[in-house]
Amino acid sequence: MLEVEKDSRIPFINRKNKKRIMIIALSGLLLAGSGVWAYQTWFTSPSAAAMVRVQTVKRGDVTETVSASGTVQASKRVSLAAPSGGEAITALYVKVGDHVKAGQVLATLDDTKAKVQLKEAEANLASARAKLAEATKKKTAAEMKTLEANVNQAKAALETAKSGYDTQKARNDLEKAKAALQTAQKTYNTQKTLYEQGFISKNEFDQAKASLDDAQIAYDNAVLQHNQAQGQAGSTVEQAQAAYETAVQALNDAKAGPDAATVQSAQASVVQAEAQLMSAQKALQELTVKAPMDGVIVTVNGNVGEVPSSPFIEMDNSDSGNLEVLADISESDIGKVKEGLSATFTSNSYSDKEFTGKVTLVYPEAKTESGVTTYQVLLSVDNKENLLKTGMTVNITIEVGTHRNVLVVPPAALKTQNGRDGVYVAVNGSSDSAAAGEGKNALPYRFQPVTIGYYASDKVEITSGLNEGDQIVMMLNPSSSTSSNRGQTNGMGGFPGFGGQGMGGPVMGVQGGGSRRGR
Repeated sequence: MLEVEKDSRIPFINRKNKKRIMIIALSGLLLAGSGVWAYQTWFTSPSAAAMVRVQTVKRGDVTETVSASGTVQASKRVSLAAPSGGEAITALYVKVGDHVKAGQVLATLDDTKAKVQLKEAEANLASARAKLAEATKKKTAAEMKTLEANVNQAKAALETAKSGYDTQKARNDLEKAKAALQTAQKTYNTQKTLYEQGFISKNEFDQAKASLDDAQIAYDNAVLQHNQAQGQAGSTVEQAQAAYETAVQALNDAKAGPDAATVQSAQASVVQAEAQLMSAQKALQELTVKAPMDGVIVTVNGNVGEVPSSPFIEMDNSDSGNLEVLADISESDIGKVKEGLSATFTSNSYSDKEFTGKVTLVYPEAKTESGVTTYQVLLSVDNKENLLKTGMTVNITIEVGTHRNVLVVPPAALKTQNGRDGVYVAVNGSSDSAAAGEGKNALPYRFQPVTIGYYASDKVEITSGLNEGDQIVMMLNPSSSTSSNRGQTNGMGGFPGFGGQGMGGPVMGVQGGGSRRGR
């Protein structure tokens, strides 16, 4: 059921009543001053009396929008950092303000060290790949025969070393030297006794002593040669044994095929060498600075011969057809703004141009300045003619949505009574007066609360409280405002001519009412 106020009929103002009202108004003017003068203005003259229009509630389309202002900015900005190796600039091909294409060389830096590192990486990779090939290679039939021959040859050498021929000869020579030494010792002892007894001469004794010395020297040499022969024989056997075992292992490995662990290790070495090569190649490429996109140079930090500071070069797409607009949306409107909504833009620089775009991002955090809370919104803007420039201020209209074929009323019809939105509805056959469209305030009416949907500058959606064909009463007094600014109400008390205190009491008793300017 619709909530309505008690019906009331507006008394028709005839000449007799008019005279009476004038007398009362003049008396009130002397007592109450300017307040009564206002009532006199409304009720004493037919030309000053509030005029009204009766309008039929119809259906229509309502498009709600959010208005704001914003600043044009580049949609892409790239910072090109200087390499970390401390290389100096060898050539600089751009300056601030230059327009460049993607892939264009902007600058080069000293690449001497990078080229050396690249050569080393290439050599390491080649070595690793060769080792991997060797580890995975299988022996041919000819190679297998060679390995078998190596085993046989090593085995024969080992057997020869173990035979000890050279050792036996040294042992025989030692025995002969020992016997000769013993004989010389006996002869010396005999000659010494004979010499001491005077049977032989000193010359004969000296010869015996010399023979003993020679025998001793020969024996010592024989001992040395014997020891050397034994040592050499042992070393020869060990070497022959090791050679034989190596030959056998090589043959067995060839028969078993590539070793899994060896292959895996060789593969890992190749992967590591490839990574090092890629790193060296990248380091060399970075010394040639190229533009990653079409755009304009906005910063250059460095000169030829200097080590550049970071960011080395900065660029953006401010010369492109796709820019962005950063806008501040009020706290009361931000709930209506969603990503993907269409928007239009106008600029004071181009009064006859309208640009289009969409909402691309709604920032989640609010900002508050001077007690006013707003939310930043990013919008794309089509700038194909390159008319808009970064830093320009534009007016933005974001289209929240359109409700089609809904009940609509003019914004001026909205009133507020006791904090509730509503309109004045004509009752009791007053629709006959609507034929003329306008008339003086002699119509019966009631205040009808309504629920408001979308709100536009020329019409307001009514979602409940009215039916199609209902007659609503609107004031046409020129002093009345029909502003559609939302969230404002007229401070006037009551519908002029239809309510308020005075003139014999309230006609309807709609104290506190006023013109509704929006939600």
